[in-house]
Amino acid sequence: MATYIFGDLHGCFDEFSKLLDKIKFTPQKDEIIITGDIIGRGPKPLHTLNYLISVKELYPNSIHAVLGNHDLNFLAVAAGVHKAKHRDRIEAILTSDKLPKIIDFYLDLPLLYLDKNKKIAVCHAGIYPKWNLNEAEYLSDFIRKIMLDPIDRKLLLSNMFGDTPNCFTEDLKKTDLSLWRFIISAFTRMRLCTEDLVLDYGHSNCSVKDAQKDNLYPWFNFGKPYMYNDEEYTLFFGHWAALEAQCNAKNIIALDTGCVWENMLTCYCLETKERISVKSKTKIS
Repeated sequence: MATYIFGDLHGCFDEFSKLLDKIKFTPQKDEIIITGDIIGRGPKPLHTLNYLISVKELYPNSIHAVLGNHDLNFLAVAAGVHKAKHRDRIEAILTSDKLPKIIDFYLDLPLLYLDKNKKIAVCHAGIYPKWNLNEAEYLSDFIRKIMLDPIDRKLLLSNMFGDTPNCFTEDLKKTDLSLWRFIISAFTRMRLCTEDLVLDYGHSNCSVKDAQKDNLYPWFNFGKPYMYNDEEYTLFFGHWAALEAQCNAKNIIALDTGCVWENMLTCYCLETKERISVKSKTKIS
């Protein structure tokens, strides 16, 4: 049995299939965990979701994933509270007769995946540095319960877009929509922050080196977000393709290597600690 953690797929089904073949993925005994953004911008989102759902139906323990910002964008569009952009490339899903099944698949996904036996955690953008994995688990479960209630879900999806609040405070815990938005943003959009842990969303295309000129630093430079019950876990994240999976922080591994940007799709074998990649052939317009 092998466990593979995959970086963002973004609907790049051909590369996904090629990488599955390369690792000889066998769903009867192997397990894959995806860092979110299963779809968004890439050419074959419906193929990607159909494959994951069909395999998970046969082998429930073989497929796991977390929600990314593009996945949440799709849910907002499907709920009728947000308009799709052409670049999202989700039209095939929205018009599919499998749309209800796809929505159900997504509503079952958390913001944080924990395996307490293997001592690993998987999320999309990262864990806010003031949190440890215990608090992150609580907040992920909190949002998951909201997503399972149709009324609360629509309220959340209608109000999750925005760059404020950008810091986690005690006062924020007393709010509803602002707290919800911050949790979503931290788990799915976070990249850079100040030394005071104020999140920045205006330098998404900026290199780490250039960001430092504006006193901004990667979230993983701060705190110990990999701790769970005073034990060290290994934390995997995607989202930040511009990093090219370069992260030297203790116990934290970056996996988004920009498949949708004509770079590579990468997975990490937990048992061998090996990164396996295939080159991208995806060209987005």
